[in-house]
Amino acid sequence: MSDYLRYYSGPACVAVGVAGFGIGGTWMWAGFATYFALAVVDIVLPRDEAVRTIRVGWVADLALYVHTALMLALYATFVWRAAADGGAEAWSAFEIVGAVASLAWLSAVPNLPAQHELLHRRDPFSLACAFVCGALYGDPLRGLPHIHGHHIHLGTPDDADTAWRGETMYTFPFRATWASYRDSWRLEADRLARLGRPVLGPGNRCVRAIVLEILMFIGVGLYAGWPTMLVMLAGVAASKLLLEAFNYYQHYGLVRVPGTPYQRHHLWNHLQPVIRAVAFEITNHSDHHMDSYKPFYRLEPDLNGPQMPSVFICFMVGMIPPLWFRYIAMPRLRDWDQRFASAEEREVARAANARAGWPDWFEPAAEAA
Repeated sequence: MSDYLRYYSGPACVAVGVAGFGIGGTWMWAGFATYFALAVVDIVLPRDEAVRTIRVGWVADLALYVHTALMLALYATFVWRAAADGGAEAWSAFEIVGAVASLAWLSAVPNLPAQHELLHRRDPFSLACAFVCGALYGDPLRGLPHIHGHHIHLGTPDDADTAWRGETMYTFPFRATWASYRDSWRLEADRLARLGRPVLGPGNRCVRAIVLEILMFIGVGLYAGWPTMLVMLAGVAASKLLLEAFNYYQHYGLVRVPGTPYQRHHLWNHLQPVIRAVAFEITNHSDHHMDSYKPFYRLEPDLNGPQMPSVFICFMVGMIPPLWFRYIAMPRLRDWDQRFASAEEREVARAANARAGWPDWFEPAAEAA
């Protein structure tokens, strides 16, 4: 039973956020507080290398749709609370920051991992749920660049989801966000061109997504006041940057020669128990990329591939880039270059180190050290 229940931990965090907005006041921080609870448990517990025993798939899958419903409830309760209090302008600065922090955290994690699993499904209902989840962090069409870009180009300069060596978590989210929007538009424009349809028309999914986002914010402004809309906008924008900050650690510094097939060693794995459950196994990374349509609960941990510590540790250490580079990124990438990379990939890695201003650990003296 625990193998099923663990996947409801993400929806449970969202439910805490819903309750917090329902009560109001200081409790608007409740959703954000779940970050610290999850982080502590994930860091303290040992690695989780187990294969899940799931015999009734729909019971595990149901967590994805419960999550979608709760995310809608989260934003609806936020708007209701603002209207009931006379608009966000009636809140204290402490309450406003708490509301933004809760929206940002819950819209990033566990929301992105749930959306990620949904956008890899093939049925229309799951894809519609993925669209809704993405709309709540300002990127309803993330699946376009993810499936038609990232899953093809990972580890190469064409992949905006792969952070470069020397890049920090403070610059990557802006680059990745821009690239996601740019590539969504480009892919949609190419699709419409092949069909002989106009780019600036109702058939463009990007246009429909933009209209949806605009109408959503206007509706909030009309119902609960424009200050409330601005608070919600801050939460949505912060969630987009926050989720990209977590995404930063999924492929950091790994390289692949363009045109060569990617393999298990081109992906980091974060096999801590809490993040595996809350993130719907997105950190069980290698097996997902080997078969992107395999349900999350069927993924098997890659115990021999490249490993990272808890993504919560990575995130907190990454906030101080020199510590991230010295104690986590460089040691693991040096090991990756020497144990996993092909001869051609070592040359690419050496050039990447030079661009980053990192040591050349391919030199004989460095290898002997």
